[in-house]
Amino acid sequence: MNRIPPRIVRRLVVLPLVVLICLGWLALTPVLLLVSGLYGVFFEPKARVLRILSFVAVYLFFELVSLGALVGLWLAARGGGGMGSRKIQAAHFRYMGWWLKRMNRAAGRLFRLRIAIEDPPAPQEGPVLVFSRHAGPGNSLMLVGTLMIGYRRLPRIVMLAKLQWDPFFDIIGNRLPNRFIQHDPSERDRSLSVISELAAGTAGQGAFVLFPEGRDFTASLRMRAIASLRKKGHHGYADRAELLRRMLPPRHGGVMAAVTAAPDADVVFVAHTVLEDVGSFGELWKRIPFDRPIAARYWRVPAAEVPREQDALIDWLYGWWARIDEWIEERIDPEDKLGA
Repeated sequence: MNRIPPRIVRRLVVLPLVVLICLGWLALTPVLLLVSGLYGVFFEPKARVLRILSFVAVYLFFELVSLGALVGLWLAARGGGGMGSRKIQAAHFRYMGWWLKRMNRAAGRLFRLRIAIEDPPAPQEGPVLVFSRHAGPGNSLMLVGTLMIGYRRLPRIVMLAKLQWDPFFDIIGNRLPNRFIQHDPSERDRSLSVISELAAGTAGQGAFVLFPEGRDFTASLRMRAIASLRKKGHHGYADRAELLRRMLPPRHGGVMAAVTAAPDADVVFVAHTVLEDVGSFGELWKRIPFDRPIAARYWRVPAAEVPREQDALIDWLYGWWARIDEWIEERIDPEDKLGA
């Protein structure tokens, strides 16, 4: 799944196949919801099966709607020839915001998924580089939704290439100023070049988004990352990473590339909790419906305070990761701490 087929294959094979899957699933949805509803009445009072199947149906319905809308936008762009125009780009951003609102509403109603931002910062002008922790399914979309809907930002996102298996993300992600990268050490130089290029274009209400951990937190990945640091001789960083209880050690290469390419942009660090312990379907199953909101916190650092020299930046980044880790630990449910 990490290696994706060429674009022509994704358009001529993957996209039609996804459309057929969506249509087939939606045709079966009334029966599936009826059966899962009856199962919930007799065996599963929290109606988890019904909630999940309902969300899948909503997602697939909007997948079809979105593909139709993207065809319309392609036609409006004169068959793609005007795709880079400001008007067409703005239309794509508006559609993305509309889609995010629908997904957030569905998740809120079906899973009781809510976000509570502590000390929400007032909107400020100027470009920002957003560095967020990466934990649990859906956190990326919630962050992007907050940026677009709550702060009227135009996000520029670095995403894993495997998301292009979803035709909607594939098409709209490649039409907007985003970049897909492989999680592959052999492509590190290319990934850093892509990050630098994307961050350099951040201006005005732009928000460049990067997840320095590279993947979702799990206890086993944490241990592997620490072992990798020691194997490479970075014992000091490994020691600091061992102090992080809910975070993976940050990868500084992408952060360095971004702050170098966008020296006038402020940096925003993002923390959130509740989803860090939802690393598998089994754990998600036990959690829904969520009994407490997702706590989130944003810190904005002026560009003048961001280190530009590599060693100083790494030290600064680990310091912020320690601060975020402590913030998370203070808000973890006591039962989760016992299971950590």
